[in-house]
Amino acid sequence: TAERFVESPFPVNARLYRTGDRARWLPDGTVECLGRVDHQVKIRGFRIEPGEVEAALARHPAVGQCVVVARDDARGEKILAAYLEPQPNTALPTVSELRAHLASDLPAYMVPSAFVFLDKLPLTPNGKIDREALPAPTYDDVQLAQPSIAPRTETEKAVAAIWSEVLKVGSVGLDDNFFDLGGHSLLATQLISRLRVQLAVEVSLLRLFEAPTVAGFAQYVEAARWASLESTSSMTALDADRAVVEI
Repeated sequence: TAERFVESPFPVNARLYRTGDRARWLPDGTVECLGRVDHQVKIRGFRIEPGEVEAALARHPAVGQCVVVARDDARGEKILAAYLEPQPNTALPTVSELRAHLASDLPAYMVPSAFVFLDKLPLTPNGKIDREALPAPTYDDVQLAQPSIAPRTETEKAVAAIWSEVLKVGSVGLDDNFFDLGGHSLLATQLISRLRVQLAVEVSLLRLFEAPTVAGFAQYVEAARWASLESTSSMTALDADRAVVEI
């Protein structure tokens, strides 16, 4: 049809076939295929081409075949999930390594929230990746290859508990990264709000980006609690209950 066979924009008397594939023309003349146009997804207001994320992910030396899709997480929010086969005889990369690799090429909103490692990606009878057969990401998929260390202090335990509530995940370890666990700016705002209500401290949102692990962020929370106590000691009993100190 005329929708698929379009007039050529080049100085030739011919028609071109619109395949529905998306690609980019590199400076050296190479055409790099980025996936299907109809696989475009919208997550938290951003339009994302999964094929572009797949192309960046495939450039990691430990990654074999891969596919990126939009999935619903435990909170019912749409997230970007990457499914991949590791290269044979290659050490399994960690989630943090993959996120750092993608962050060097892509904006933050295009970095998947979950990474699912499979021995083999499911295929349809004609050999294409069967997206419908991909398993739902789990908390373990995010935590893969990252040994968990239990929080030690009362502040670390309180921070870990709030992270677990906000992120809708199981137990949170001392070195777990808020953003590696699926966190984003909107959830970070919820986290700061819960700290204010549950611990009566005000910690700047910027601190979470500076120290996104439980261990690092808990230090700012502990500093805020001590500052709040010092401030409270100089106030009347009536005002003490309303003491909130920003760190």
